[in-house]
Amino acid sequence: MKRDDWYRNTSWDDVTEAAFRAKLSRSRTSRPQYLRIQASYLTEAFPDTALQLIEEYFDTGDEFDVPNALCARAEANLTLGRKAEAVGVYKQALDWEEAHPLHISTARIDFPKLMASARLSSEYDYALDVLAKRFSPMDHQFPSTRYLWNGCCALIAHEQGQVVEARKFAEQAMRAAMENESPFRYHRTVGVVRDTSDDFGLRIKHIVKPSRVRSFLRLLSGK
Repeated sequence: MKRDDWYRNTSWDDVTEAAFRAKLSRSRTSRPQYLRIQASYLTEAFPDTALQLIEEYFDTGDEFDVPNALCARAEANLTLGRKAEAVGVYKQALDWEEAHPLHISTARIDFPKLMASARLSSEYDYALDVLAKRFSPMDHQFPSTRYLWNGCCALIAHEQGQVVEARKFAEQAMRAAMENESPFRYHRTVGVVRDTSDDFGLRIKHIVKPSRVRSFLRLLSGK
């Protein structure tokens, strides 16, 4: 077992939990982070367990990983079909980040993506505000970030009837999806787009002009 495998389990049963608890009991300083990280690996397959671990995380009083813990809570709620709860939790994470600028999480992209994907029009203005204000130029160096950022803008603009703007954002998203290397010399595959076949990606492709879709899809055929 690798050194960090014990708190990155993707399955969960009595034996796995016992091994995790045994390791966790010997940790003095990193216990909150281990709880939060393990929870994040279980949000889809074992959401109830993830929520339990997140509660344990908050019981520690830790403040370093709060927004990431809230994101894990939101993801678990989404798995359980609790969309309204997830929206509220993502907002909590964004509020925390606003009050603690040095602490950031994936909430700034997860929240807009959820709003765009679920067509939650009542939250479009807030989602666009997050996209406009919570990202610096440095944040856009990863292709995956540019894909998600532009994709969210495209879907929201399209829903608001801004066809021309939506197409521009959609084309930028597809260009980002075509990039197969990150800007980091020794980590070339970090931050590249792995898949555009989900509903989010399909909707972006539909916004792009039909004459250009075929070209984009040919270039993306390996994704």
